[in-house]
Amino acid sequence: MRSIFLSGLALAAIAVTASLPAHAQVTITHGGGNNNVAAGKFSEADQSSTTLGGLALRHGVAITNGGNNRNVAAGKFSFAGQDTTTIGGTALGRGRVITNGGNNLNVARGFGSAATQSVLTAGGTAFGRGRSVTNGGQNTNLALGKFSSADQQVATLGGTAGRHGLNLTSGGQNHNTASGFGSSASQQVFTGAQ
Repeated sequence: MRSIFLSGLALAAIAVTASLPAHAQVTITHGGGNNNVAAGKFSEADQSSTTLGGLALRHGVAITNGGNNRNVAAGKFSFAGQDTTTIGGTALGRGRVITNGGNNLNVARGFGSAATQSVLTAGGTAFGRGRSVTNGGQNTNLALGKFSSADQQVATLGGTAGRHGLNLTSGGQNHNTASGFGSSASQQVFTGAQ
């Protein structure tokens, strides 16, 4: 699994996106809602999802939805691994930035189970009495069975709201269960606001 921190490729993509001239007042980016299922005998399900928000000018709104992903192995020698990265956009001039990267589900459920999940949500930037809302929590990671092992890493980094702005960051309410015979459950949650 890749590290929970941004790779050089993601940073390059952010730099390119930020330098592009965009004049939209509302920028909506949907990258989440992905469904990946193996469901069977020697199962393995692996999913990576990256969503980069856009740029909104003049009282704009930048909404980035990269969460609500579902990754399931559900069976015999199961393995399910999921990486979700959501990076919020930029809104200028009393803009609002809303970044949703959480509410992801990762399940192995069975015999040789192992479920691992990494979720990184980085809030965007709102200038000029802007408002930055970052939601990266409410993730569920389950192994539920025989040789189970469930591991979950959740990092939520709040955005920036300049000049009398409001910055709200939610990264909690995560669920991690092994629940069974050879069970082991590990969860790391980091939530930080600027």
